[in-house]
Amino acid sequence: MSGRGGRIESLGVVLPGDKVLQLDSEDCAKEIFLGPGLRRHESIVYATRSGPLKKTSQNIYYIDNYQRRYTPLQGQFVVGIVYKKKGDNYIIDIGGSEYALLSLLCFENAPKKARKEMRPGELVFGQLLVAERDMEPELVCLDVCNNAVGIGPLPEGGLMFTVPLHVTREILDPQSTLLKKLSSLVECMVVVGSNGRVWVAAQEQRHMLAIMNCLKLLEVMTKQEAEQNVYRYFKKFLH
Repeated sequence: MSGRGGRIESLGVVLPGDKVLQLDSEDCAKEIFLGPGLRRHESIVYATRSGPLKKTSQNIYYIDNYQRRYTPLQGQFVVGIVYKKKGDNYIIDIGGSEYALLSLLCFENAPKKARKEMRPGELVFGQLLVAERDMEPELVCLDVCNNAVGIGPLPEGGLMFTVPLHVTREILDPQSTLLKKLSSLVECMVVVGSNGRVWVAAQEQRHMLAIMNCLKLLEVMTKQEAEQNVYRYFKKFLH
């Protein structure tokens, strides 16, 4: 199972224009990351949409509401689609308003003889190294020790589907047992991107479709309801 998450804390419900945070120093500002629905003006952070305000263990603040359009955020892990190769970079569709760049050198075993060329349409799981408003997003498939550690091109034969962004956060919540329950029912690999894309692989197509439908239960159910019904729905989806 892949997809990096952290403990999520609920901080209440906010409305557009509400004052969310007061940043007292530049040091404080450097340690805080603003996600969807928040905007900083001088030392104050305001809400730009309504919904529950949440905070992860990595000090990422965001407003959790129904949204499909992805806003890139530095450090997040995403599932991208190769659009084309341009020079020494791949142009990657990550579901945002702009394509992301992925350097040919940002892979494990980067020398030309060892690396595998990716074709348009192939999938890659990477981390956003750069995600600034006035800059093209940049992806990497390495950690700080230059190891792939589970990120990189995704194997052929899997199934990718999209879900609203709040569903990916529910799936990645460390307190959620949904993925653990699914893995107890069938041997599978699940990769979850913070950009609303999920990739699954299993031995049989029907198992992949059943996993997809079980995860999509989070669109219409609470996390607790989905976890309680996953066994029954998984068997139902197989018939």
